[in-house]
Amino acid sequence: IESNDGNDTDDFIVDDDDDDDEGDEDGDDDGDYTDSSEDAPLSALKKPSPKKSKASTPKKTPKKKPTPKKKASTTKKKAASKAKVTSSSSTTYLSASSELYSKCEKGKLIQSVLARWWYAYQWPDPASIPAKTPKGYDSLDGFPGLYICTQGSNVGSFLDVRDMSQAPSFKNFAMKPSRELKELLLTAIENQRKALIKFEGEKTDTEKELRELEKWANKLNYSKADKDAEKVLKAARLKLT
Repeated sequence: IESNDGNDTDDFIVDDDDDDDEGDEDGDDDGDYTDSSEDAPLSALKKPSPKKSKASTPKKTPKKKPTPKKKASTTKKKAASKAKVTSSSSTTYLSASSELYSKCEKGKLIQSVLARWWYAYQWPDPASIPAKTPKGYDSLDGFPGLYICTQGSNVGSFLDVRDMSQAPSFKNFAMKPSRELKELLLTAIENQRKALIKFEGEKTDTEKELRELEKWANKLNYSKADKDAEKVLKAARLKLT
């Protein structure tokens, strides 16, 4: 390059075209690069908003329905069969008391005496009870003739000296003839009525019921009542033992 001391500055010009071309060829090595984003539209420059990641919820596994047990039908059948057995047994079960009570007048006679026997006679008979309590036993209040052992090897056991053949029970009364039962009933009604009037006065509902029962007993044909009772027991194939 030539330089003159004159004022002509045109001669002092540096041509940078070659340098620019070299810079273009070198590319990004000198750091002088053009950003392509400058020419891009504004919509392209907008950064995409980060997508919110949904919290992964654990999938619910469907609950398995319990399979019905096959034994249910069998148990129902068994229950039904048991019900049939019990119902049939309840209808087929027979006893002397149920047959006589429901099918003949002697049964009503027996029931009526059992309901008030203590107005007819005393049991146990005071004459059959020991005058002294047996040794090693204690008497029981309300149960004359019945004792409990309090000494020796039989502690806790009972001693019963009552005459059970005269006890007020269905079996004993059913073995009696209707004539004797009728007399016992009439005696019991009379004594019960006296005790009732003494404590409650006359013309009570209970007194009316006693008078109606008394009328029925007086009209009762005791011989026919015995025959009917025998027929009922024979038809049911039952015996009084």
